Amino acid sequence: MGDQEEISTDGIDPEALENARVLQSVAQEIKDNEEHAKILKSIVETIAHESLSEDKDYLVLTGQTREFVKTLGFTEPFSVSRTKAIINVLLFMWNHTNVTRYVMKSVYNEDVGKSTVDEMIEQFPSDLKQLDAQSAEIFAKALKDGFEVVKNIRLMVVGMFGVGKTSLVNNLIKDLRDKKLTPVSTEGIDLRRCQLMDDGDWCLDEEHKLFKYKIRYREAFKEVSQIQMPTNITVPPLPPPITEMPNEAEPDADAETQLDPLEEIQKHVSERKDEEGIREFFPLVLETKETPDNIPVRVATKTDITVSVWDFAGQTLYYSTHQFFLNKRCIYLVLMDMTKSLHEYVKEDDKSGTWCGLMQDCTYLEVFKFWLNAIHMYSGYKSMAGTISPTVILVGTRKDEMAGNDEEKEIQKDNYFDEALKPFKGSSILQHIYYKKFLVNNLSQEDPIFQEIRREIKLLAEKQDYWGEKFPVKFIQMEQSLDKLRDKGKQLLQMAEINISNSLLLHPLTEKELALCLDIQHRHGNILYFDTKELNDLVVLAPQWIIEVFKCFIRHKRDTIPLHLEHWSTYEELAILKPEVFNEIMDRSSDDIKNNREHVMHYMEHLDVMAKPLKFEEDLEPTDLHQPQQDTVDLAVNVNPNFVDFHIVPCRLRKPPPPVEQFTSPEHCKKTPVLCFVFVQNFMPPSFFHRLVAVCIRTWPICKAGRKNLLYNGLAAFELESTYVLTIWYRDHIIYARITSCTSDLISDLNFEKCHEVRLILRQSLLKFAGQSLEDPWTSTAFEEHIQCPKMKESLHNEGMFRVTSFMYCSEFACTACPERHAIVREEALKDWYKVKLDLFATNDANCDVLNTPAEESDLLKASEVIGNGFWLLGIQLGLTEAQMSKLYKEWGNNRRTFVFKYLVTWRNSMGEKATLQSLKKAMRAACVNLPNDKKTEKAL
Repeated sequence: MGDQEEISTDGIDPEALENARVLQSVAQEIKDNEEHAKILKSIVETIAHESLSEDKDYLVLTGQTREFVKTLGFTEPFSVSRTKAIINVLLFMWNHTNVTRYVMKSVYNEDVGKSTVDEMIEQFPSDLKQLDAQSAEIFAKALKDGFEVVKNIRLMVVGMFGVGKTSLVNNLIKDLRDKKLTPVSTEGIDLRRCQLMDDGDWCLDEEHKLFKYKIRYREAFKEVSQIQMPTNITVPPLPPPITEMPNEAEPDADAETQLDPLEEIQKHVSERKDEEGIREFFPLVLETKETPDNIPVRVATKTDITVSVWDFAGQTLYYSTHQFFLNKRCIYLVLMDMTKSLHEYVKEDDKSGTWCGLMQDCTYLEVFKFWLNAIHMYSGYKSMAGTISPTVILVGTRKDEMAGNDEEKEIQKDNYFDEALKPFKGSSILQHIYYKKFLVNNLSQEDPIFQEIRREIKLLAEKQDYWGEKFPVKFIQMEQSLDKLRDKGKQLLQMAEINISNSLLLHPLTEKELALCLDIQHRHGNILYFDTKELNDLVVLAPQWIIEVFKCFIRHKRDTIPLHLEHWSTYEELAILKPEVFNEIMDRSSDDIKNNREHVMHYMEHLDVMAKPLKFEEDLEPTDLHQPQQDTVDLAVNVNPNFVDFHIVPCRLRKPPPPVEQFTSPEHCKKTPVLCFVFVQNFMPPSFFHRLVAVCIRTWPICKAGRKNLLYNGLAAFELESTYVLTIWYRDHIIYARITSCTSDLISDLNFEKCHEVRLILRQSLLKFAGQSLEDPWTSTAFEEHIQCPKMKESLHNEGMFRVTSFMYCSEFACTACPERHAIVREEALKDWYKVKLDLFATNDANCDVLNTPAEESDLLKASEVIGNGFWLLGIQLGLTEAQMSKLYKEWGNNRRTFVFKYLVTWRNSMGEKATLQSLKKAMRAACVNLPNDKKTEKAL
């Protein structure tokens, strides 16, 4: 074998690394025994090469492993432990191509290439690199059959109503500018799809859509013709034309036909060359196949860049729908009216917006802050690692109404935005803001400022990591099919219609490819598709549809049916949506809504806009439950709860709550400390609280005073069990929760298991609203959990609060919020909400001092093995920056244990002697204290 250069261990699982070194040692020992060395090398090489093949045969692994045990296993120098270790290496090689390459290079000094799938994964769009293994393989193989380089600008134009968004959009797009349209207030979202011209102007896509797809097909065909394709690709046969939904059939023998992908496409096009929508592409396929290097030159005035312009309605009514459309693949124009003072109050004719977005009395500065925070949370939050690139251009409007000359107006504009950005001092939100700011007069259509804005938008888009990503050419057809249906006015489709459209494509997608294609379109905000039992049969093509649905339940309907006046009154006063009102709303809506009323209900439930209350009172009729004038009744808890037949729409709750202490600090009751979910950046969309109320409504019965629901605008109470009540409320960026128990037993502790269960439901719901999950790595979560001083008699807003993770490092803190300074002890603060973790950690505290020794590599390996869902937060707790974590995850994130081991090594190297086992244990506790029970991690702690 001879001397070898040092081999990089980057990306190798630590356990696999150790076993591979055993194999290397054994191979060195038996090198003089040519027969044994030859057998071992043959076995390892066979498994290595088979593991890198596309259609690897599992029998090869089992056969070669059996051969190893039969010929070499348990013989000198293959002890029992060494035999097991080498078998482990063979298994690792089979499942991890990076291990295969390392073993072959380090043991036999042979380079083996990456598998095709691995190579393609490196080319995945950034937001798809964490697809599950099956989806990643599907996407990689689809890329192999041909890909296109996508250059799309997704422009979001946002700001308060009346600021001039629609006028600006009209000035940016040539077709609208030429028509000299009179702007009309936007209802929901206006979406314009444009083509970027080589002179920098934008042209509506309707005239050029066919041309665009010709270009895309031609370019993709060219890529296919130039790629050396493997000969074992299995291509599904072209199905015959159908007129109704196809049934599942037995696999066709022709499905194993092996063809070059381009030949397959050419064959399908040729067979159907006379069909509408296909005949235009027949010459493209022929000329590409015959003369791939002589692609006809495009029309000179067009480019391959598309621009999707989203004009958002400014009324706060629509703010709760932003979560569906704002994402990191957007460039934003945030508009402000230069004639409005930042501290002037916004006046809306329709007060319904206060239910969904901002407080009733808000200033223009607060609207501006809301937009930047929303953009950050929904589109840039995952990029808080210091890698945020500017995506927000600030634009001032009403230049024509400002005083002074042009230079003075520019100074005013700069001062205005400088003042507006002051509240964000030190915040990563500022990283989103582009240094150039613009001032426009929308009445001057030929002003060169609009050309400059278009140019800067293009420059910003080209700097984003999604620019020029590769997508499978296979998906072009489905995207085009969805575009055509959208152009025909289709707003939503049943999956049966999608399947029929797919079956009629030149090269139909398989069932799994179609599901992945729809998922990607959903991720990018082009459609809405939720793969749940209730919603996976519907695809929403037009974003306006979901807004129109949402609007149905927010705005009051006039001229209601007299028979339903009482039900409408109940809806207005108590947010109780009876079936009669729901059906009347549906009957008076557009066909796309009323004909899909069942889907509408499922969508609104899935998005937590409405919820059916949990019902325990089997002896009461739903119509009797919400009459305030009735006497109090005793609630009999039923062991088989169900739901009432009406909904509650939390964002329509209008009545303000009584003083909070009436609910949270009753006398002669046991109570938990107040649990606080404190959102970072001092920002939380109010819709988060409304959605949390909806979750609680369907999880626990609503608490009542008499027969009156304790549901208010900003506070809600729920019955957990016979004497337990959960109260949640919010103010600004903090959601509070407290459990009280009015019981005669004031000695026993509260049921900590019930408290733990409630906390996890609240936490996981809020993570979902923020677009986070416990499985996916993120930067610091959208919120942090705090405990308010247990001795505080009344819960004061943002006072006397302590981070829960801080108690993992220190057993007590001083409270200065109460009239007298006093100590807050860990056990007292955490005994209810976190007692499960507190008891677990306490058992090891006695031995904590003996852990004050340097953390060895074996400790790091063990920590990387046992850490569960807190794996990302552990790095943050150890003091690594978000930038460091993101860089390491980009390199080794495909294997969690390797990723954790790498950042633990980084931590130890940077901290030196301070990197003790004790500090590692405490950080692991802090990372895991807020998470659900993870038995493996807890056992290690």
